[in-house]
Amino acid sequence: MNIRKKLDFFQQLIQCNHKLFLRSYEPERILGPSDSVQVRAVDGDEADEALVLLSLGDAIKRHLENGLQNPLFIDDYLGLIWIAAFEFEGNAPSGIHILGPAYSGRNSYQNIKKELDKHNLSVSNRIKVFKLFDNIPIIPTNQLFQYAVMLHYCITGKRITTNDLHFQEKTSRKLSTSEVHLITQEHRGIWMAEQELMNMLRQGNPDYLSALARSSSLSDGPRFDVGDSLRKAKSSSIVLLTLCSRAAIEGGVNPSVAYTLNDYYMQMIEDCATIAEISAANQTMMEDYVQRVRQEKEKDTGSGQIRSICEYISVHVKEKLSISQLASQAGYTEYYFSHKFKNETGCSVADYIKREKIRQAKLLLSGTKMSIQEISEELSFGSRSYFSSSFQKETGLSPSEYREQNLKI
Repeated sequence: MNIRKKLDFFQQLIQCNHKLFLRSYEPERILGPSDSVQVRAVDGDEADEALVLLSLGDAIKRHLENGLQNPLFIDDYLGLIWIAAFEFEGNAPSGIHILGPAYSGRNSYQNIKKELDKHNLSVSNRIKVFKLFDNIPIIPTNQLFQYAVMLHYCITGKRITTNDLHFQEKTSRKLSTSEVHLITQEHRGIWMAEQELMNMLRQGNPDYLSALARSSSLSDGPRFDVGDSLRKAKSSSIVLLTLCSRAAIEGGVNPSVAYTLNDYYMQMIEDCATIAEISAANQTMMEDYVQRVRQEKEKDTGSGQIRSICEYISVHVKEKLSISQLASQAGYTEYYFSHKFKNETGCSVADYIKREKIRQAKLLLSGTKMSIQEISEELSFGSRSYFSSSFQKETGLSPSEYREQNLKI
């Protein structure tokens, strides 16, 4: 069966459940000059002009320019979700297949109208666009993830998981990017999958992403409808954050550390402006908790005072910390504290603080769009040049090189 027949069959299967359309495009139609926004579908579908007005081309261009070949989620400023999957000949795209649009929640019709009023659309185009909105299905995010995985398989014959999908924001306003693992509407098997994920976090197991992918196939988060897909994604993420912080405590992380992190990541989630940003925040949060549990399990049994200071450094890693301040916190003289700390941890106080700051910097570089200057200031390095030299000395890479190799979005 050739790709065209597979895609036709795939669309027929999807439309048994949802009125979701699959359109195929020649790459040059989307990847041409940015001033020629007119995209024409191969099959000449009537809804093409509406698709053009939503302008997916820039997001797809950026995705392909970054050398990415897995499916792309486009979470646009109208609250619509699109899936773009790619057909390649060698390293060159030979076909672009777009599934959508869909809502992941009951979005406000008035908000959509307000956004569209910013564009000078003709009466006929407005009628087409609003007619399209009337027929857009509401589909749980996790179901869309599964469709993306299946669409990729139809095109390439390669199996991927939801963790392999990419997110990119297409919006007319400036946003920091980052990315959501929501968990279906069916609750069968959720408890077992949740326990598997929590056990991995308690153990500090780095394979937690596989358990997250399994739980994501079972639940789309708590069953409530606030009329806003972004708000629902944030609420689901906060539930996940709470579970992770409790699992980390059970894994050995000091409760005060876990609760402080809980507050930090809750604010990060609340500050997210798109579902894609929330997904990246989730990954950063879970990786942080897993690393901290692993650190606790790898620690030698030192004195309670030094363990307490290590936990204090972890919680206050964004602040300027001095040896005299920490010695006073431990109740020791500075000289005695420095020697005791090195004997028990194997490194100096200054090196330990720097290592913790670099560990946090890695998370911010890979999971957020904060600039290198902003990360340097966030972690109180004093200057960008000192941050960069410290980071390179510890990791062998400059901050920008590390971000390029490890960015999750």
